[in-house]
Amino acid sequence: MSYKRGMLVITVQGNFKEAKKIIQTASKLGDAVEFRLDLMEEVDFLHLSKLKACSKLPIIFTLRKQSQGGRFLGSEAEREAKLLELLTLKPDYVDLEYDANFFDKIDPEVQVISSYHNLEKTPDNLEKILQKMMDTPAAIYKLATMAHSSLDALRMLLFVKKRKSVAGMCTGAFGEITRILAPVVGSPLAYTFLDKETMPGQISIYELINTYHYPTLNQSTEIYGLIGDPVTESIGHFCYNQIFKKAKKNGVYVKISLKPFEVSEFFRLTKKLPFVGLSVTMPLKETVAPHLAEMDPQTKKVGAINTLVRRKGEWFGTNTDGKGALDALEKKGKVCQKTLVIIGAGGAAKAISTEASKRGARVIITNRTFEKAQALAHQIQGVAIPMHEIDQCPYDIIVNTTAVGMVPKTGETPIAPEFVRKNAVGFDVVMRLKKTSFLNTIQNKGGDIVCGYEMYAQQVLGQLKAWSIQRISDEEALSLIEHFTP
Repeated sequence: MSYKRGMLVITVQGNFKEAKKIIQTASKLGDAVEFRLDLMEEVDFLHLSKLKACSKLPIIFTLRKQSQGGRFLGSEAEREAKLLELLTLKPDYVDLEYDANFFDKIDPEVQVISSYHNLEKTPDNLEKILQKMMDTPAAIYKLATMAHSSLDALRMLLFVKKRKSVAGMCTGAFGEITRILAPVVGSPLAYTFLDKETMPGQISIYELINTYHYPTLNQSTEIYGLIGDPVTESIGHFCYNQIFKKAKKNGVYVKISLKPFEVSEFFRLTKKLPFVGLSVTMPLKETVAPHLAEMDPQTKKVGAINTLVRRKGEWFGTNTDGKGALDALEKKGKVCQKTLVIIGAGGAAKAISTEASKRGARVIITNRTFEKAQALAHQIQGVAIPMHEIDQCPYDIIVNTTAVGMVPKTGETPIAPEFVRKNAVGFDVVMRLKKTSFLNTIQNKGGDIVCGYEMYAQQVLGQLKAWSIQRISDEEALSLIEHFTP
């Protein structure tokens, strides 16, 4: 069996009827099936023989004990007897914990996957663990550990990339990227499911194929992604991966949850991984700056970065927030000589206010922490006002750059509805929704609106240009982005 892309293994569980259906579907989608004997209801010679005959793919037998995350409750002697009996059916592989004491009883015709599971953490000494595992010969060595951060997942990816015949994956939400990027680091195995996961952090076969175009990923695939916290609400993985597919780009886009104190280690770990482009969201737009070789003059002025490009091993920063926002906003009319109020004083506010000022707008900054509003206003030669004075400000355009309104059910708005002026243009950078409560309030008062996804679309076009991905028209990209915006 060649491990060029590795085997995408679909787990079989449930009763006979359910297992048969999984096997039939798996034959069209995956590379191998794993009979999770501890999760199957009819575990006898006759039923398994019939199921094995249904499969056109290589078969792995696994009888996982409870201490290793499985559901086999018998003694180790009972497990050994049961497994050795079933192995007379001659599956292609058997998955056996590396410290089991019956490796020498396995039929030589059945290849062994020697596995290590840690349900609590991703240990620092993965190399030592592997060396101990390799005391017993096996076809593949598999390590599955719990990730408590994206850094754990990146450590696992890097560990696998350096070694042949070693599969590595992390469980938990932070471990999802190890499942997606398995072919990129050359892992010989990756596990998925049709209807029901067997471990937290697994991704369904349908999501792997439809969102991440998994069958096309390989060791030449370039990695792009979003870094920030939170990243769960982002639609970036939907948009970019479809754009890559349309542009015939051998790249994959993933979301990576990252806190400010983890940024330095992130850049260290990714040095030997094929990351070539990153989108940066809050709260990292300023945190990444010390790790860059260079940034363009406008981005230096803004002091916030939303786009990273890697060239010859070095990272370069730029910002498409400001231009994207103003390009979207000016579809409603030029901002020159207009009064523009910006709510918020973070990275997006810096980018938008700098670009708006550059285009001739009179910019007013307001923020819950007035001192931050003053600092930003001073930086762009604008004006700062306390939030409770917005109703006294005769503005033409009002922009929300905060995260208020990101959750649709709360109905929150960044300022009280009575502070919203009639007939003003309103713009909200929240891009997860087509219309937020804030924009509804603007419309109800006769104003025109610009939705966050319109800015996001312009940002994306800017990032694609920065990443030199241009084999797709602006119209095609915009259409894909709008499609994925609820």
